[in-house]
Amino acid sequence: MSWSSRWPSWSGRFSPFSRSTPTAEVKESDYEYVPSDHHHQHQQHHHNREPSPDRDTDVLVLKAKKNSYAVHFPAHSISSGELHIAEVRAQVAKKTGSSAKRIKLFYKGRNLKDDHRLCRDEGLHNASEILCVVGDTSASSLDDSDSDGSGSGSDDMDIDGGGSSDRPRRRRNRRGKKNPARAPSPAPPPPASSSGGGGTRTPQTPMEKLAALSDALGALLPAARAFMADPPRDPAKRDFEYKRLTETILAQILLKVDGVETEGDEGARARRKELVREAQGWLETLDRVHKGGR
Repeated sequence: MSWSSRWPSWSGRFSPFSRSTPTAEVKESDYEYVPSDHHHQHQQHHHNREPSPDRDTDVLVLKAKKNSYAVHFPAHSISSGELHIAEVRAQVAKKTGSSAKRIKLFYKGRNLKDDHRLCRDEGLHNASEILCVVGDTSASSLDDSDSDGSGSGSDDMDIDGGGSSDRPRRRRNRRGKKNPARAPSPAPPPPASSSGGGGTRTPQTPMEKLAALSDALGALLPAARAFMADPPRDPAKRDFEYKRLTETILAQILLKVDGVETEGDEGARARRKELVREAQGWLETLDRVHKGGR
């Protein structure tokens, strides 16, 4: 008797080849075709949904005198054209505790005076540095610097010596007769009034103020040329010298030029524009040298 006749049912029960299974029919509808860019879009969408911790906000760095402030705005509000200069000025006023009307903002030599302008149109971007000056303070410094440029000592002499009326002079002469030892003291006022002329007793004209500011800019140019010809190799020193020069030109030249009233004087207005372009040209050149390391 053969083994197959003794256990006839085992071969059919355990053999994988004893039964025939029907062949599965695969249809075209069973497949789903996915475009190649679908996967890329899915990855990009997933990437956009992930938060970026370093760009939760847009930041503008405000420099006021020796202090620096970080002013925050909604992320990408600058590049998307949603942020206006007025909003920046308002935030700066809160940071400094000053009125927004007194705040003057400068970026790369340009006075950001139009509150309706977009920050993006003014060239601002995330982490841009803005120079801030309080208007009233700058106006007083402008008057002080202009009077110093024309001779502050002569102004003091005019206050004491007057020169417009003879009565104070007669009083000094009478005191001189009573005390001969004090007679030489009134001698300095006449040379001061004669050397200063009538210009020291009258307000300076716009052209005179602009001429003084042009001279002040000229005094800064040797240091600027030295920096451009041979900038410091040390990055920290180069950055310090760059900021010193640019901030000085901004605060001492451009800001004061902006404060000169030229209404009704076409010549002074043209000279002011020329001086602004000259100062901005030096700022742009210094900026290129600083970025290029030369």
